[in-house]
Amino acid sequence: MINAEEWNRIVSSFPITHVLQTWQWGLVKQQFGWEMLPKVWRDGDEFTGAALVLKRKISLPLIGNWGSLLYIPKGPLLKSWEDRALVEQVLQNLESLAREEKAVLIKIDPDVIYARGESGGDWVKNELTGQGIGPASTSQNDADCGKRLVSMLRARGWMFSREQVQFRNTVVLNLELTEDELLGQMKQKTRYNIRLAERKGILIREGSRDDLPMLYRLYRETSQRDGFIIRNEDYYLTAWQTFLNYRQLGLRDGQNRHALTDSHLLKNPFAQILIAEYQGEAVAALVLFIFRDKAWYMYGMSTDRHREKMPNYLLHWRAIQFLRQIGVRVYDLWGAPDRFDESDTMFGVYRFKIGFGGETIQHIGAWDYAVSPWKHLIYQEILPKYLGILRMKRRINS
Repeated sequence: MINAEEWNRIVSSFPITHVLQTWQWGLVKQQFGWEMLPKVWRDGDEFTGAALVLKRKISLPLIGNWGSLLYIPKGPLLKSWEDRALVEQVLQNLESLAREEKAVLIKIDPDVIYARGESGGDWVKNELTGQGIGPASTSQNDADCGKRLVSMLRARGWMFSREQVQFRNTVVLNLELTEDELLGQMKQKTRYNIRLAERKGILIREGSRDDLPMLYRLYRETSQRDGFIIRNEDYYLTAWQTFLNYRQLGLRDGQNRHALTDSHLLKNPFAQILIAEYQGEAVAALVLFIFRDKAWYMYGMSTDRHREKMPNYLLHWRAIQFLRQIGVRVYDLWGAPDRFDESDTMFGVYRFKIGFGGETIQHIGAWDYAVSPWKHLIYQEILPKYLGILRMKRRINS
């Protein structure tokens, strides 16, 4: 039976890994109806692939058990996506697993690059309308690797998912640069706002588990202001607490948290909370998830009060300084628009992120393999309407 330490050691060994493939993320999802099905592929003693598969049973009102869903968040992980035989083997095994588990579908979402920068986004529309894309070149360019993978998936009957659970696009900062170099690549307005926040008296402190209820209140206020849907409080407190626990385990008794340099901290995933305050009042915060040599800006929250003092700019600059201090090399700002124009609801947030000088990355996104085409059709087209009718009836009768 594989344990958390062994699993995290395996998933940290791949060239591209992700915090959502760690054991701790599986533990979070277990608390909310998912089951972990960890899978590995080997060539002798070497691990060539791994996937933290999450399984959830579908139970419908008036119908009962209707099958299951399988989902691999930001996975599978492979030694090389250039190895066509390995990719074919892993996809075939995942298709077989979906049939064995009587799943309606299995969804994968590997962090494989499709394009760099803002151009070339029309391929998503083509996939959703069934037009597909042309063949990729045979170069070793990472974007061409993504295009070849898309062609392989389509040839095997996988479909670009209409339900993209995670962000497909993101902005990434290279933290191997010096602080002066990082400041130099920022937009002038971003550097100005960092200095403005310092002059206006914004202070940044490290958060703890005692701050979690306050963080959720800020997050709820953020969602109401910016118009996005969030889960209930228990979900976020469970996720944040789970990763904070490993933050504490990484520290020796009496160790100064503000002078961390030990690389052992990065062997298990952990969370770091930073809170921006003005005159003792929390006005903005972020929760970083950190694993191996990478950090993800998973959650950000703020209030409307004192926004003119630009606390979020200083908050991210302090996050960058902290991450460099503990040896993190890549900062994923977690999320960019599907369309790189002002019609996308994320464009304002995206403009804030690219102000820090990072690179825009487009991934291949989530892909579905439907075991039963007719069940998949019901799941996508009929089931949402059925559940909507039931919810309406409950509101009428309540």
